Amino acid sequence: MISKFRLLQFAAISSTALLAACNSSDDSFVNSLGYEAEVYRTEGGFPHIQANDFGSLGFGTGYAAAQDNVCFLAEDFLKYNAERAEYFGAGDYDANLNSDFFYQYLADTGVYDVEPSPELEAIFSGYAAGFNRYLNDTGSENLPEKCQNADWVKPVEVETIRRIHATPYFLSNFASMITAAIPPENVTKNKIKSDISTQIVYHTPAMDPMVGNLTDKGSNGVAIGKDETIGANALLFANPHLTWDEASRFYTMHQVIPGVMNLLGANAINRANVGFGTNGDVAWTNTVSRSQRFSFFHLTLMPGNPTQYIVDGESKDMVQTTVKVLVKNDDDELDEKSHTFFSTDFGLMVGGSFPWMDGLGVSLRVAGEDERGMTGGTISSFKAKTVIDLKQGQDKYQHNPVNLIAADNDGNVLFQEGGPVAGITDEQMRICWSQLVPGALDASRSECQWTSFPTAAADGLLAPEQQPSLIRTDYVANSNDTYWLANPRSPMLNFPLIVGVPFMEQTPRTRSGLTMIEQRLDGSDGKGSPGFTRDSLLETMMSNQHYLGQVLRDDLVTMCETTPTVPVDSVQIDLSEACTVLKDWDLTAEVDSVGSHIMREWVNIAKLAEGNRPTRQMPTKYTYKTPFDPADPINTPSGLDDPEALIDLAKAVQTLNNAGIVLDARLGDIQSVEKNGIRIPMHGGQEYEGVFNKMGFGYSSAEGYQTLNGSSASWVMTTALTDNGPEVKALLTYSISTNRDSPHYSDQTERFSNKDFVEIPYHMDDVKAQAIESTTLIQRAVSCFNDGWQENIADFSNVTDCLAHYSRLAADRLTNFIN
Repeated sequence: MISKFRLLQFAAISSTALLAACNSSDDSFVNSLGYEAEVYRTEGGFPHIQANDFGSLGFGTGYAAAQDNVCFLAEDFLKYNAERAEYFGAGDYDANLNSDFFYQYLADTGVYDVEPSPELEAIFSGYAAGFNRYLNDTGSENLPEKCQNADWVKPVEVETIRRIHATPYFLSNFASMITAAIPPENVTKNKIKSDISTQIVYHTPAMDPMVGNLTDKGSNGVAIGKDETIGANALLFANPHLTWDEASRFYTMHQVIPGVMNLLGANAINRANVGFGTNGDVAWTNTVSRSQRFSFFHLTLMPGNPTQYIVDGESKDMVQTTVKVLVKNDDDELDEKSHTFFSTDFGLMVGGSFPWMDGLGVSLRVAGEDERGMTGGTISSFKAKTVIDLKQGQDKYQHNPVNLIAADNDGNVLFQEGGPVAGITDEQMRICWSQLVPGALDASRSECQWTSFPTAAADGLLAPEQQPSLIRTDYVANSNDTYWLANPRSPMLNFPLIVGVPFMEQTPRTRSGLTMIEQRLDGSDGKGSPGFTRDSLLETMMSNQHYLGQVLRDDLVTMCETTPTVPVDSVQIDLSEACTVLKDWDLTAEVDSVGSHIMREWVNIAKLAEGNRPTRQMPTKYTYKTPFDPADPINTPSGLDDPEALIDLAKAVQTLNNAGIVLDARLGDIQSVEKNGIRIPMHGGQEYEGVFNKMGFGYSSAEGYQTLNGSSASWVMTTALTDNGPEVKALLTYSISTNRDSPHYSDQTERFSNKDFVEIPYHMDDVKAQAIESTTLIQRAVSCFNDGWQENIADFSNVTDCLAHYSRLAADRLTNFIN
């Protein structure tokens, strides 16, 4: 039975809502009379929002998001308003305070002074109003326990929603390093020494020019074109990876303005619009790219003056910006704290792992998306009819700092390594690396500043024509390796090194995905006629095949059968049981798999030998029968004949024995997640295991793998583009709600455990037929109705004229969007 609610409310105009006084002449306000939206819930709690204008669309979206995640969102808003310390105190290691300093700096320096496109501004305003409407309807005393009657749960301003969307993605990842940049008080204390010890101090993971601090971040994207698709025009498999903690997750939504826009998909939990999904003509997803979208600079500082740096032999003063925030002290009173940021022509100064010393400092420059996505880039994606349209929008705005994988109804598929990339030429790569700070560019020479190109969307970015893209009718795929093998049948070459390096060994996850695709396309996987249907694409990509096991297990078993006992620290370890289990293993990481954990611990031991910078490729310590061959990058390296592998296997057995984990354990019995005290078995495996369904489980002693501390499957969506519209199967792996009392707190997680994906309706007739709940939301403005309306609408003779005028503006705005 469908549960129906109708909520009607008259509201005064405020800065949180898209409500303009009737004497406004700004037609960017799509509906200045108020909001009206329908919210339907289908299986899994999936929200479908239908409205007749963008403001009302945002209104329904904000209300639905609050229903599912009100406590999370209310706390998240504090971050962007630089108010965490005001409500929660400075925090451990001043985490809240430093967060507030960073976001206040963005506000004070104009980063948030963006004028979004009228459509987005309307959505943002409506979203704020929808969130606030939920608070008003529910009452603080009826909120979930986590935030019940909390003083930090309060109405949100549209400015906050705008800030969330305007925050530079990569820059915020470095917030802790930026706030740690403090010039030395005693310059003699930090005198730099020109010896190898300095390089050790500065050689940290974040300095890797090609990888940066994103080694664990990733996603899978696969698009199948018309040549290899059965029963549809094209297919898209999307599986972005985020950690499962509440600070970094997706929210699903379906946003519909009849005759104008129909977007189904997901985005980051605090976003007001679909980011990964389909508009009916095109389906798209993103993966983390390996191109360099930021760079560190080694600054030569004036001796005795750490806030002056030298460029081309001349000194320059750093720009100092002091921000102030409020902090709750131990007596629950508010203190004012300040922090000074230092910026240069080469970006913001950083600290932490980069000690700021007399004579030497490090700055960070990020190739940000800035306002380009908000002013036009996002809307260009909404309106795209083909992958060519998508590419053209990316080329024009360069706003999306990731790889783009897409398919369209014409049967074409797209891979594009677009977006903002640091404008560093190959010549600069050759001559500008610092000799003192590995991974950083030399800022003492102006020739090492980022190069600007005429056709780029902003200064200092590579131009679109310098970035790889590929449009085909068979397939494209990416699992976070470089652009080189988006389609191995047509390798891409001859792009600037800053975008990535071809001819490099691929990760086991990339190799697994490409191998599964090719086997399905030639029929060698034994699963019927070649080609993909929507369901076979989902089944294949979620089959949890263990690629490392496929290419190394047999040789490892042969070695341990020949040498069943090996010494570890003078203790003889019996490998016979492990050898038997591995021999019988089905070479998957399914919940019923037996032996997968032995292989994982073996690889973990091998990875420890790589130190604190483990590679994403196969273990580097072993000698392989067939070493990596750039001419055969999908199948090499392979084969194992290295006695050290048996020593590591023995250590893995010892580790499991010491933890009390039996060698013949079923994976689902030792790998799980907890929801409300209930353990849910989980399939999947690690990046370095070559399991395409990446699940970043951490080992946790006798209980096995019960902590997801790495990036993992999140929004898994498979879309078939057909002449009758998209056909979508999907799940949000951790479920849609963060409220432990919600029926949608764990339902999709349980379904993910069973691979029971949900058919999500796209057409509104189907949505209404399948809805398990529907809510009508109406909120009217009082501008044209209050007692003093004549003073506010002098241009109109009566209320009817006022209403008619703004209704026409709304209709005109939608017409402009369609055209």
